[in-house]
Amino acid sequence: MSSNAVTDQTAAPHSLSFAAYQQGLANYSETERPLVEWLWGYYNGFLARNKETLCHEMGMEWEALRPFFTGRASVQVKAEILEAVEALRRRLSKSKPLVHTIVADRIIEALDYARDYSAMIYIAGPTGRGKTYTAEHWAAQNNHGRTKYIRVPSDCTRRALVQELCKVAGCATCGSCAEMEGNLRRAIGPRNIIIADEAGHLLNRSGRPGGAIELLRDLHDMCQCAVALIFTDVYLKEIKMGKNADYFEQFLGRLEFPVEIPKLPRRDEVRQVLNAFFGEVSEELVSYALALTSARDGKNRTLFKDLFRAEEFAKGQGRSITEKDFKMFVKWRQSAGAWPEDR
Repeated sequence: MSSNAVTDQTAAPHSLSFAAYQQGLANYSETERPLVEWLWGYYNGFLARNKETLCHEMGMEWEALRPFFTGRASVQVKAEILEAVEALRRRLSKSKPLVHTIVADRIIEALDYARDYSAMIYIAGPTGRGKTYTAEHWAAQNNHGRTKYIRVPSDCTRRALVQELCKVAGCATCGSCAEMEGNLRRAIGPRNIIIADEAGHLLNRSGRPGGAIELLRDLHDMCQCAVALIFTDVYLKEIKMGKNADYFEQFLGRLEFPVEIPKLPRRDEVRQVLNAFFGEVSEELVSYALALTSARDGKNRTLFKDLFRAEEFAKGQGRSITEKDFKMFVKWRQSAGAWPEDR
């Protein structure tokens, strides 16, 4: 008997094993299966296996959801849950909108390439340039069950990485590192893509080659899954110019679709952001916003926060956002917290 089977059989009565879920998928049609996979991935990944939160968002009890995951729900209950999954996906899509800028579209293009060709790719750039937000949005749109998104913890070891991956895949996270890797290889295949955000944390603190980052290469080679690495630019610089640059040059050579985001936002990029909130805008406003993003002030991340806050303020007054609202919230932020109404 495999170690995975032992883990499944000794699980707590109310737990849900990957083996039971995998077997249950066979009881669903081709059109139903993606919805089951999506909810499984959402539960294990985004919700970190929080049953209470899942039940709240679905408006159902765990006693109904557990048989759904194992393919044993009644026809009526199954239909109700599938409808609830569709509704949840629509709500989440509206709550996390994406502004399609030239940079966001380039990130999406790279992730699409990885998914379609089971390739290894990387995306690198400074903080505040939309890498994480765009990747999270893409993951939600491309089925949580097939896309395994993780944020790599700092000083990540190979064991810590395999535990994180087992969590989002729904595998057992106990046993030796070799046992967990075996579980993971049975759960990951060519239909999957692993997105490793903050991938710079996979590098050894000692600077020696190898380590946790090799696990992702192993999974790509052995399971034929896609892998997308998201780096902050300082780590990419270490990879390219550090003392082990020769080793990493070989590693980077395996990555087929590199995306390196410019340090400062582009003018056309900022214009696209403003257009999403205001429609057509003046070049004067574009220059104003571009200056904000180029002033070591959080780049696009801060620009979006100012715009979203201004938009919510305007909605609260029953109207659309104006340039005056936007500039008011910029001044409020720059004044270290004085409320706009008080100035």
